[in-house]
Amino acid sequence: MPPTGSGSSFPASSTPCRRRRPGGENLMSNDALISVIIPVHNGERYLQDCLRSVLTQCHEHLELIVVDDGSTDGTPEILEDFSSRDPRIIRLQTDHAGAAAARNAALAKARGEWIMFIDADDQLLTPCLLEAIADCSDSALDMVTFETSSNSADIAIAHDAALLARHRCIAGETGLTRPRRVLDPSYLVPKIIDESFNTVWNKAYRRAAVARSGARYPVGIRLGEDLLFNLSFARAAAIGSHLPLLGYYYRRDNFASVTKRFVPGKHEELMLVNDALQQFASDLSSPELIAAAGYIRAKNAVSSTRDLHHRQCPLPLREKLAAAKTYRCAATRVASRGLRPVQLIFGAVYNLLDHRVLFLLTGFLAAANRRAIR
Repeated sequence: MPPTGSGSSFPASSTPCRRRRPGGENLMSNDALISVIIPVHNGERYLQDCLRSVLTQCHEHLELIVVDDGSTDGTPEILEDFSSRDPRIIRLQTDHAGAAAARNAALAKARGEWIMFIDADDQLLTPCLLEAIADCSDSALDMVTFETSSNSADIAIAHDAALLARHRCIAGETGLTRPRRVLDPSYLVPKIIDESFNTVWNKAYRRAAVARSGARYPVGIRLGEDLLFNLSFARAAAIGSHLPLLGYYYRRDNFASVTKRFVPGKHEELMLVNDALQQFASDLSSPELIAAAGYIRAKNAVSSTRDLHHRQCPLPLREKLAAAKTYRCAATRVASRGLRPVQLIFGAVYNLLDHRVLFLLTGFLAAANRRAIR
């Protein structure tokens, strides 16, 4: 008997919806196949909710490719149960090689017009998201982004919508923003600065553009692999747009996440990824993109210095200070061109601090955070 997960009230199969023009006549749904990719390792706690959020989408023409990356908990039983009841689920197996290898295996199998990625502890929100993505199939778009949330209250709203036997689909009523060239610095700079370009789960990718780019996830990178995939993809993608639909719930309370743990070698990986970002910006000859990449590099230095105060960090104080100096020297200065006011203030303060002061300040921040989560 598979685990019951977190008690989702999603129905076991997708529900029909009504699509109508403002005048009242019915709209036909676009029948484009969408490939949804979920890598999972020991994800029994949230996996059922994640799967249901996809299978209850009102766009039914999908393939759900789930890659079990060597799970030893109840994940295989959950997948067996769901796949026995829904033929749209494609199960793959990898030998605990990591999320990057799992996603690459799924990419090799994907047949959809569009490809989307979901983490196994997250879920889709509006049941109309895939329908809205499918509606973009006849456009020139290579990439569509959408809204995300980490507010758990949004899950309850999504559950209520999915339970309506014939809910009113809003896909046809949600207009895309003005299409933009993906390689236009004015399009990319804000996404680099707010780090929304760092993720894959807030995007849908046209599979033909993925094939042109040859984009794949670098195996062995634990932090920043999504950004590296997006940089490769962007070199071959022509046009992108944004869909103002609240489509994705990102779970911040999963302490098994790599972003919640002390990760040895984190700074080295972040610098490797930032080197690729800086090279990308240099190739586009954009001073604004170069400044944005430098800002992210400084944020990475602050984050790595703060990690030195993590309770799992085994280094003695002398070695922590030496590491802090290394981190600070790896991001010497934040340029100001193209940055927003908040980032300008961060850069101005960062440029004034040496590694010792930065170490002390991040220690205060780490202690305050520990008190806040007690």
